[in-house]
Amino acid sequence: MKDTVAFQGEHGAYSEQAIRKLLGESPVSLPCRSFQEMLYFVIERKADYAILPVENSLAGTVIPAYDALIDSDLLVQAEVMLRIEHCLMAPKGRSIEDIKYVISHHQALAQCSKHIEEEGFEAKEYYDTAGAARDLATSEMPFTAAIASELAAKTYGLHVLRRNFEDMETNTTRFFLMGRGAVKCTEGCKTSIMFTTEHLPGALFRVLGELSNRNLNLTKIESRPFKREMWHYLFFVDFEGTVATRKVEEAIESIRSLCRYFKFLGSYRSAGSET
Repeated sequence: MKDTVAFQGEHGAYSEQAIRKLLGESPVSLPCRSFQEMLYFVIERKADYAILPVENSLAGTVIPAYDALIDSDLLVQAEVMLRIEHCLMAPKGRSIEDIKYVISHHQALAQCSKHIEEEGFEAKEYYDTAGAARDLATSEMPFTAAIASELAAKTYGLHVLRRNFEDMETNTTRFFLMGRGAVKCTEGCKTSIMFTTEHLPGALFRVLGELSNRNLNLTKIESRPFKREMWHYLFFVDFEGTVATRKVEEAIESIRSLCRYFKFLGSYRSAGSET
C-alpha cells in the first residue's frame, strides 16, 4: 500500500509540493485544516507521515508549527528545503491586462508586494495560497488572479500569467517530515531539540557548552515565550550530528539534566547533505 502523508492546506499547496520533492509522486497526500489535525492523523494511524513547514528564509520560524510539536510525540524523519516560486495565475482566456485584483495568503502577497505594485494590482488577503487558486477556478471572480504554486495551477486548471512572481529569489521554506518512532541516521545528520533552562546565571551557557565541549556544530538557535510557564522561554536548537553516536547521546543526556523542560525531536538526514 502507498504511504499517506498529511499536510496543512488544500491540494496544490507548497507543503504538497514539498512532499513530492522529498518522496516523489508515489505517496497519497491528505489535506488537513491545521498542523494539530495532521499530526493527530499520524498519531491515530490515519496517515503514515505529516509534512510540517518549520522555517522560512525570509519570514523566519513558523511558530504555530513548533507549538504543535510541543504537544506531539512524533519525531522528525527527514527535512526538505523547498524553493518557493510564486506564480501569478488566472482562468484560461484571461490575460494580465484583464487583472485588477490579486488574491493569496498574506505572506505570499507580502513576498510579491513589489511586483504587485508595479502591475498596479489591488491585493486581497485569502486564507491559503492553494485555496485562492481553487476558488478562483471554481467561482466567478472577474478581473482577478491568484498567487500560488505552479502545482496549484496544474491542479485547478489555471493559466500561469507570470512565473517567479516573488520579489526575492532566496525565498525558501524548510519542512520536517514527521512520523512515529525514530529513524536511523548515520551520516550527514542533524539533530533537533527544544528546552527551557533554569532561571540561573549562565544556565543557557552551560547547556550550549555541552555541545561546544563535544565539538558539535550549532546550526540554529531561537527562543520564544513558553506558554506552559509564565516568563520562561523555550529554545529551539539544531546541531550537526546524530544520536546514534556516543558524543551526541551524552550531550543530550547532559542537556536534559540541566533543563526544566526538554524534548528530543529527532536525528535525521540533513537536506544540506543532499547537495
